[in-house]
Formats: sequence, C-alpha cells, structure tokens
Amino acid sequence: LEPALPRPADVAPMWPVGADEPFDAPDHLFEPTWGGHRVLAFVEPGVGARPGTGEVRIVDAAGRDLAPVLPELGGLAVRLAAASAVLDGELVVADPHGRPDAPGLAARLAGQPGRPVALLVYDLLHVDGRWLLSLPLVKRRRELRRILRPGDEVVAVPAIAGEGRALHAAVSAQGLAGILARDAASPYL
Repeated sequence: LEPALPRPADVAPMWPVGADEPFDAPDHLFEPTWGGHRVLAFVEPGVGARPGTGEVRIVDAAGRDLAPVLPELGGLAVRLAAASAVLDGELVVADPHGRPDAPGLAARLAGQPGRPVALLVYDLLHVDGRWLLSLPLVKRRRELRRILRPGDEVVAVPAIAGEGRALHAAVSAQGLAGILARDAASPYL
C-alpha cells in the first residue's frame, strides 16, 4: 500500500499572531522569516512509494497550485528521505545581495521569468501516511531535519532556542521581515 497523502483541503497553514516587541523565552524556538508567500508543499507518493519519485504540488492559502510556474521546485521529492510529505513554508526570491525580492517573487508567481524561487521550510505536518500535527514542535523539527536534504531550492529554516531579541536584531540588520516565535512543546494548530 502506498502511504496516504492528505488533500490540500485537509490541512491549512498555522498563521502567526503579531507581538508588540521581540522577547526572549527559554521554552520558545525563534526562526527568521523573509515575509515571502506562504505555502504548503505536498509531495505525493511516487512509483512503488519510493522516496524521490513523487509528484510535487505547492499550494498557497488561496488553494492555487503554484508548481506549474515554479519548475525549480519540481524536484523537491528527491530532497526527501520519505515517500510522501506535507511541508509548511514560504516561497522567496533573493536579490543579488541575498535580501528578499518581493517584486521578483510576485513576477515569478505570475508565471514570468526571473530569479529562482526557494522554499524555506518551517515545519513538517505529515510524512509517509502519518499526521504529525499533535507532536511537539521540537519533535516535528527533528523529523524534518531527518528527512530533508537541503539544496539551493529548499532549506529548513534554522531555529534558535530562547533568544528572540538577538535573532530579531540580526534579521532586522539583514533586511529580513522579522522572526517567528513558537512554543517548543506546541502542536500544530
């Protein structure tokens, strides 16, 4: 039997809630965010449910599959040591200085040529027929690091434990959008 993969309607991204200012907390993980286009990446089971053979769908909050206009993400399945998965992340385009390029991303999402799009992955929601939503964030991230082999087109966003203020200062200096603060023990809601 091939591992079951949920349909896009079965799961939706967990959206952050704003905070007045950055904070430190020993029980939180802090991650930089680029302010890109939020998506869920669905890697379907492929031939014989072998890792690396599945079809990829990149679905945004409006339910659009963006994979047809982003061929650089079509090989995402080969980056996973899993037959199927659902990844939560954001699409970004970097300018020549490594900073977010919002107009470049908008052009690529509209099907225009331009700089390559990368998928920055924050979470793993489903793998090889198993929902991970109820697991603590630290366990989901551990599983993500286990199955994802990063490359130019996809990377797991690093998380810093406890030090939100320092990370916020660093990402602000680099021109990034901000940081996400998530309770290390929290499920995916």
